[in-house]
Amino acid sequence: MTSIESKIIIKVVNETKAYRLEALLELAAAYPASLTVSEVARRRGIPATFLARLLGELAHEELVVTTRGPHGGVRLAAQPEAIGLAQLFLPEPPPNTGGAAVRWLAGRLAEAQQEVLAPLKLAGLVKVEREHETTPSFEI
Repeated sequence: MTSIESKIIIKVVNETKAYRLEALLELAAAYPASLTVSEVARRRGIPATFLARLLGELAHEELVVTTRGPHGGVRLAAQPEAIGLAQLFLPEPPPNTGGAAVRWLAGRLAEAQQEVLAPLKLAGLVKVEREHETTPSFEI
C-alpha cells in the first residue's frame, strides 16, 4: 500500500466511523439478537456514552433498531447481507477551497470510494473478522 492509499483509507475511516463500524460488526455477529449498549461497548472497547450517541445516530439512519425496557437493547434493522458498506461510508463533500484540479480530484476520489465499496456488505466484514479470529488447533 502506498502512502497516498494509506492517507485515503485514514480519511475514509476516521475514528468515529471506525467506532460506528465496530458497533455494527458486533451487532451483525449477534444478528438477529439484540445486545445492550454496555455489551457492545465492553466487547469492542468503545466508551459507552460515546457508543450510545453513535447508536442514536445509527437508529436515526435506520441502520439499527433500539428497544427500551428490561429486555431491551439494540439490533441491526436488516440482515447483515443487506447492509452495504457504501451506505455506511458516504463520500466526503467536496472542499470549498482549491481550484478546478482540487475539486476534480475530490470528485474522482469520491467516485473511486463508492466503486470500491458498492459490492461489499457488512456480512462480508463479519466473515473477515471470524477468519482472522480463528486460530488452528493442533490438539489430538
